[in-house]
Order: sequence, then structure tokens, then C-alpha cells
Amino acid sequence: MRNSRIFIIAAFVMLMLCACSRSYKNVISNTVGEYLTEERKADDAVDGESSEEGAVQEPAWTYYERLSYLFGGDSICIGMSDDMNYPEWYAGCFVNDMDRLTINVVGDSTAIRRMLVEKLGGNEFDMGAGVCSRVEQSRILGLLRNAISESDSDTAKGNITIGTKGDGSIDVCLQGDESTVEQFRKEVFDSPILRFEAADRVGIISDVETLDAVDEADREELPHHVTSPQFPGGEDAMISYIYDNLIYPQETYDKNIQGRVMVRFLVDRTGVIDSITIVRGKDPNLDVEAKRLVGTFPKFSPGTVDDTPVEQWVEMPVFFSISKYDERHSKKYKPFQFDNGDDYICDGLYRVIDENEKIGYADSNGNTVISPRFACAFPFDDGKAKVADVGKMVRDGAEHWCWESEGWYYIDKTGRKLD
Repeated sequence: MRNSRIFIIAAFVMLMLCACSRSYKNVISNTVGEYLTEERKADDAVDGESSEEGAVQEPAWTYYERLSYLFGGDSICIGMSDDMNYPEWYAGCFVNDMDRLTINVVGDSTAIRRMLVEKLGGNEFDMGAGVCSRVEQSRILGLLRNAISESDSDTAKGNITIGTKGDGSIDVCLQGDESTVEQFRKEVFDSPILRFEAADRVGIISDVETLDAVDEADREELPHHVTSPQFPGGEDAMISYIYDNLIYPQETYDKNIQGRVMVRFLVDRTGVIDSITIVRGKDPNLDVEAKRLVGTFPKFSPGTVDDTPVEQWVEMPVFFSISKYDERHSKKYKPFQFDNGDDYICDGLYRVIDENEKIGYADSNGNTVISPRFACAFPFDDGKAKVADVGKMVRDGAEHWCWESEGWYYIDKTGRKLD
């Protein structure tokens, strides 16, 4: 095994489709932040080749990760989120057909690129022109939603879908025709960054094309509220689970093969995962590992339509990066302090804590087994431990403190939530 290690990051952001049949089976595409888009058709693979003689191009994921750090992200949840401190020049980003990260900016792209080359530690990324900054996009989005909720216009009460784009623009799809769009502009809200579209039927949509045909008889049965399947504990828990449970195939590791494997699976009405398939493979060994890893996922919270559980398809990219996996296995955390000293080993593991005071577990040699991600965590006992994603310390009597949380559950020694 080389000194470099391997890491797989998988990230999901569930995207809803506007076409639903009577059984409301939806196909959902998942991404991390703005990293992947539906328009992207090329493989997200890093084959160790470059146009420069003897050079190895760094993968787009590397620059995406560094960019998220620049905006306040961390190693536990890599990606772009609404609570980050975005600069006024940032509009969004995506991976282009050349497998390079494109960063959309507003302003002097030459000066911004020079700054990013220094901050991101390399120049293997591209620049694009944004419509407006993400900060402005968020502001306009808030005003738009308020205008819709407060308006008495019939167009505001009809079927409307809203989706944000990586260039800073906002898509608004209205059920009706061009006159409906014009009426909405006049009576409800308008802005230069809005991109309007009229459609015969509008459901819940976010920047994806319709995949299912719609029967005429279904037009009166539009869903009003749709939720996506969710990994127990949310995206942070899912990323950490993958982070902890990936096994990189030795043969593929020795050949320095990295990249992306697209996996598709069905989450049924009870949250059970079924019908796992590889949509776009990278290497036979990596394909098998990605499929195995998804097969070990715990039960999801099922997706719903109008609060009724439904079957939904999910697509997720599984990223293989040697250096990140190496970093994960080599990283050491401080022992959790218990009874005025380091936590003791119980059932083969002891608790550790990171700089954000999140708790995880390590083995007797100090190797991280479950990455720190819990707000509250008890020692392991008989192969399981009681943990919570949120909680706080409260005083129990005059001298003792204890955890208080309403979200307790148990995990096994892989970090998987137990039923």
C-alpha cells in the first residue's frame, strides 16, 4: 500500500422531477451542492493523464473541495451550503465536459482567477461568467418567495416551481402560457435574474428534464408537496458513513485508478434500498465496491408525495480519491475527556473529539474507526453505542453534567444506524 490513501466521497442532493404517474414513482438525481449537473455527460474520472508531459491532472473534486474550504466548509461535510460566507464575486460552479471544475464569477475574472490559483493551490480549473452572485441570488430568492406567499394574484396561487442555477440565475416555471408569465411579472414579482418558462403541467421540479410520460387522466392529481428519501441523520451522516466504510480494491489502488462511479437504486415505501445498479462505471473493481457500499446503507426515511410514502429512484456519484482516503486513515483525533481524563477503551473502541467538538470513535491503536460527527455519544457496549446528532450538556444536580437530546439512536461499529 502506498503512503497515499484512498477516499471515496459520495454526495447527494436530491432533485425532484415534475412528471409523476398515478403511483407517483419519481426519479431523483442527487448531487453535492453545485458540483454535478444534469448537463454533464463526461466521466468524472481521473486517469492520471495530462496534456503536460509527465504531469497528472488533479481531479475536479480536489478543486471543489478546496473551494468549499475557502468558503468555510470542513472535511466532514464537503460541499456548498446556504450558511457559507460567499464572496460577492461567486456565482456557482460545475464540472465541465473536460472533467475540470468551472467556477462562475461576477466581476474581473482575470484578477479573481489569480487569487483563486493562489488560494486553491493550482490552476487546473476554468472560469465562467455568472449572471449574479450567489449572495444576490439568495436575496432575490427570498424576495420572490415572500412575494408569492403574500400575493393575492391567481398566478401566485397556481402551480409554480423554482430552481436555482449555478450561474446565479433562478428558474421559475409556471403552469399556463406566455400570458401567465407576463401576468406573474406584473402582479407578483420580476427580476433580471429570473428565467421564466410556461408549461402545460407543473409539479415539483429542480433543473431536470421530465423522464416519465404524463397521462391526461393524471392532470387533476398533481402532488402539492414532495420530499426526497433521506439517509438517517442527514447528508453529513451519509458522507461520514461512506467515509468510514469504503474499502478500496487493492488491484485498482495499485494501478492508481481514480474517478467516479454513478450508482442508481430504489428506495421503497418503507425506506429499504433495492435494485442497485451501476449507471456509469469507471473500473470493474470500483464498480463492485460502489455497489457493495450502497448495499450496506441503513434504511432511509422514504420519500413522500403529499405526506404519503412512495417509491423513488435515487442516483448518486461515488468518488474514489486515493489521497483523500489516505488522509482519512492517517488522521488522529484527541481522546474525549471523561472523568477528568482520556476516555477509556470499551468494547474495543474509545471516543475521540475533533476541533468542532464532534465525537467519534477510534481503536486501541488510535486509528479512526468512526469519524467525529455526533453531538452526544456513549461508549460501545456489546457492539452498539447510543448517539445523537444534536444535543447539549445540562447539569444533573449540583456536581454532575449529562447530555440532553431528543434524537437518540444506536449505531454499530461501522457507524451504521441500527433499526
